[in-house]
Amino acid sequence: MSDPHKKTTPLASELRLICTDFDGTLAEPDGQPILTSFFERLVAWRKRGQLFWIINTGRTYESLQEELVRRKSPLWPDWMVTMEREIWLVRNKRGIGWFEWNRKCELLHTQLFESVSPIWKLVEDYVARHTSAQLVQDAGSPLGIIASCEEEADEISAYMTPLLENWPTLVAVRNSIYFRFSHKFYHKGACLEAISNGLGVPSAQVMAIGDHLNDLPMLERRYAWHLACPANAVDEVKERVRAEDGYVAATSVAEGTVEAWNKLFPLKKGKS
Repeated sequence: MSDPHKKTTPLASELRLICTDFDGTLAEPDGQPILTSFFERLVAWRKRGQLFWIINTGRTYESLQEELVRRKSPLWPDWMVTMEREIWLVRNKRGIGWFEWNRKCELLHTQLFESVSPIWKLVEDYVARHTSAQLVQDAGSPLGIIASCEEEADEISAYMTPLLENWPTLVAVRNSIYFRFSHKFYHKGACLEAISNGLGVPSAQVMAIGDHLNDLPMLERRYAWHLACPANAVDEVKERVRAEDGYVAATSVAEGTVEAWNKLFPLKKGKS
């Protein structure tokens, strides 16, 4: 007898959209070019049919654009998600902002940040008095924080968790030792869903790969049925991927991304 609680793969499991984080998932921290095998895989898969590629990152649009140029990326994504919430259509290596989405996103964040103004002083005082972290300007937030180490970032996160319960639509988005603030309903998963819906691609035909805490919102099967992470992913990401019957690679960064892609969607013999 079959297990009624076992997760089964939908019938429509052909891959049509791959969504990758950038730093730690495709890009090494030393600034080296992205692994050639990722682009070879992308070209080979596109010979089978149309495949969209999204880079979904916490970087600003300008920062991501500079990195792709600096790393001599031979192919650029079809879409970019920047600061975990802005959406850009890419044409000829230039981003065209999705006006309706980005404008609404900007308005909601402006209203939110103004409505929760008491929190900024509380956070600033805590960071200044109890940590060695830096308070910095952030393009997507009234306040950015850079902790001195992962352990200190854990302490800051523990402080802010109960504090944010007073403002239920405000969240602290963490990536390693970095923090910014955002609206609860704007994150990597929501952006992936918006793009895939616009393209008419169901979640059954979407693969998402990430490595850090800010990737957790897109590592859900409501957004992408096929989930993976490289070996360098933080424990929380590995646990999420395993819980969703995804694939945790044995190799790191882009090599792990390609390993996961090969595992979840092996190219059939005779297909280039």
